[in-house]
Amino acid sequence: MRVPTLVSLALLTACAGTAIKTEGRRGTEDSAPTDSAPPPDTGWNDTAVDTAPPPDTGFDPAADSDGDGISDGDEGRADTPRDTDRDGTADYLDTDSDGDGVPDGWESRPRTDAGAPADTDGDGTPDYLDTDSDNDGIRDSLEASPADSAGLPIDTDGDGTPDLRDLDSDGDALLDADETDEDWDGDGIENYRDPRNDATLPPVRFLAISTTFNSPIGIDFHEATNTVVMSVNYPSGNPLVLETVAANGSHAPFSTMSGLTDEVKIATVRAGNPGGFDTGTLFVGNGRDGEIVRVSPDGSVIDNPWVSLPGDANGLMRGSLFVDRSGVVGGDLVVVTTVGEVWRVDVLGNPTLVARVPGVHLEGMVVVPDAPARFGPLAGTILAGAEDQGLLYAFALDGTWTTYNVGVSVEDIDFALPYENFFGVNFGTGRLIGAFGSQFLPIAGDIVLTQEGVTRVGLFRLWWDGTNLRA
Repeated sequence: MRVPTLVSLALLTACAGTAIKTEGRRGTEDSAPTDSAPPPDTGWNDTAVDTAPPPDTGFDPAADSDGDGISDGDEGRADTPRDTDRDGTADYLDTDSDGDGVPDGWESRPRTDAGAPADTDGDGTPDYLDTDSDNDGIRDSLEASPADSAGLPIDTDGDGTPDLRDLDSDGDALLDADETDEDWDGDGIENYRDPRNDATLPPVRFLAISTTFNSPIGIDFHEATNTVVMSVNYPSGNPLVLETVAANGSHAPFSTMSGLTDEVKIATVRAGNPGGFDTGTLFVGNGRDGEIVRVSPDGSVIDNPWVSLPGDANGLMRGSLFVDRSGVVGGDLVVVTTVGEVWRVDVLGNPTLVARVPGVHLEGMVVVPDAPARFGPLAGTILAGAEDQGLLYAFALDGTWTTYNVGVSVEDIDFALPYENFFGVNFGTGRLIGAFGSQFLPIAGDIVLTQEGVTRVGLFRLWWDGTNLRA
């Protein structure tokens, strides 16, 4: 049994809602009214200009009764003063108008260019009235507590942005909105404040997907079609190279590309790519030295080759391809080759050599987010496996590298992202195997390594425990 590839997959469904706006109009009578008496005297002339002064409200809207730096007028002082948290104290007298435990005077700063109180998430509700200022799904009252010794809201990762305004409070490269305030590793620290996992992952149950494939090799999640995309028909690549696999296990051709030889590894672009690539754009090697193929998100446009690396004897792309999601290399496509070269390629197809390790077959690769709290010395590097050596290479962007022996002959590398299902190729049986992402929650965010196996699935966790790199 050969299990050469393991990648992450989140099969998501989305519903597009349509808001319907109904408008009421004042109707007109079909006939004139029979009562011709003049209307009652209302005491005012609707055609005259009222020059009388406004009624005395008894307060100065520019005043600041509670001393929080926000005027009484802005805080809704009127005949019926606003009371946002419904605590019986009107906002203009309440130093914590939304009742989240953070003083209005702090939450209203820094002011915007227009002088309005701060609105971190830009939803139109200023922070001092917003119980979730950064819109991450975690209440400000929870994120702000406990305050530090100066009375300021807590800043878990010490980056200068308090948790209630920080989309990644612990600096572990996972968004608070994805981590939530649960405690997946059971160490008593909420996920969004816990940059490292302390749990031991229980045995993972894999499921065999019933449909079979003709010599499958590479695999990745294709967000543009919400499917898994696989390379098949190894080693000839005929009659076609790529197929998509739907959630029910059915598969269909993707693009007319054919004849790509050797092991065809796949990299696809996820939404929000910082490099400017279109979501769903797909990259593979074509079995020729130094050549990279680009396929459009719908499979209709094939650039073969899209890039030919400069020089000779660059090696094949069967090593691995990965599209940077974190911005460490600007969202570029990164490739490692069978002769130890590491390249990055931007959206215009311009290649830049990062490093060269002569004579080393690099296989399996990811770009590690620059999050030292979670990844330790691997943070901000290009991490690649060297299966024949049993080593991991961590490449810095200046071309230097460090090797680690973690006892795994690496075939592929990926991340355990929250709730993303895992899929792998069983080359021996021509089957797709998978595991529900919920099983990986105790190690969410950590690196996962795969190893070719004959009798079992070789799946390993790689993580930084705060002192040592462990697998």
